[in-house]
Amino acid sequence: MMGSLELGPEADVSQLEPLLTLENIEQLEATFVSKVRASVVQWLQKALEGEVAEWGREREPDTDPSGFYHSPMPAIVLQILEENIRVTSLVSESLQRRVHGMALSELGAFLRSFNDALIRFSRDHLRGEAVVPHYVSYLLAALNHQSALSSSVSVLQPEGVVSGALAPVEAALDELQRRICRLVLEALLLELQPLFATLPSRRWLSSPELLNNVCERTARFCRNFWRVRNPAFQVLLAETERAVVLQYLCALMQGRLVCRGADERNQAAERMQQDATQLRDLFLDLGLEESAHCAPVLLTLRKLLNLHDPTMLGLEVASLRQQFPDVSEEHVSALLDLRGDVSREQRQAALSSLQDGPQPSPRAGRRALFSLVPAPTPSPSSCLFSGSCA
Repeated sequence: MMGSLELGPEADVSQLEPLLTLENIEQLEATFVSKVRASVVQWLQKALEGEVAEWGREREPDTDPSGFYHSPMPAIVLQILEENIRVTSLVSESLQRRVHGMALSELGAFLRSFNDALIRFSRDHLRGEAVVPHYVSYLLAALNHQSALSSSVSVLQPEGVVSGALAPVEAALDELQRRICRLVLEALLLELQPLFATLPSRRWLSSPELLNNVCERTARFCRNFWRVRNPAFQVLLAETERAVVLQYLCALMQGRLVCRGADERNQAAERMQQDATQLRDLFLDLGLEESAHCAPVLLTLRKLLNLHDPTMLGLEVASLRQQFPDVSEEHVSALLDLRGDVSREQRQAALSSLQDGPQPSPRAGRRALFSLVPAPTPSPSSCLFSGSCA
């Protein structure tokens, strides 16, 4: 019975009935999983509370030897779950499956709690109820925690478990990344919106001061982004550049300026070209891969302003639609208003080109842009687009 060779001749083990019935095993496994779950919930809650307690400190988050923001929380969370899964593998496959399912369920609950804690953290800070000296830095640290969990969550997948079991957790991790990016961008746009309130204007036409201020403030805001690990670093930079460009487009659509002649149209076109170059250089310096840039859209819009013959606007509008299929009549009309020289007939002909001609071909990786730009609207605050790290 004990597997001893000396006992072999004395008993035919194959004739023995199981010591425990399937019902007994079911009850024991359920009881075990219930107790382990309670313990895991307690440990995960302690890990989260410890992390949240760090957010209000007077100093920046801790860093690892490479200078990236770091916390032991992701390793603690994964160790708690992985050890429980590993121990049960020594008992039975059925118990391991049960504990594995429990671990993934509790990890999902932990990620939701982490998400909720970040929302409260942001709300209290922005309302002034608990102003945090290093608010953005702790959001960046949270982005590293998300990356650490995302890159290591595969350790929770035992051999033999069906592929796809991690899909709900991976989706929750993606949602957490989007949430953190959105909170970072909200803080940035609160700083930038007052600057964009004067775009476009005649002051903007004649001076690079506005974009200089935007770029200086953006660069200062992003000074600690390098402490975020890749690939989250590139995601965050891309979303930041996208947010700045969307804010620019939102301001452009407000109808604050009507050019008073060819000279002002040329000035506006030249200013947009310089602004696009300045934004490109800023984000290249920050480390954003050029293929991810949105600022080139300004060069496309510049052509609408720089066209000397309004009767040819339909061609430029059709080209704009091919590149950005989500551009609307309202967006195009706002840009034509900015020109200040388009007759009703010319406007109608230009707008009709949005429906005429070939349908835009879908481009791989192309994300919505103009559909996130209200046009026209008097409130620049509405330019914080929905689904910012969608």
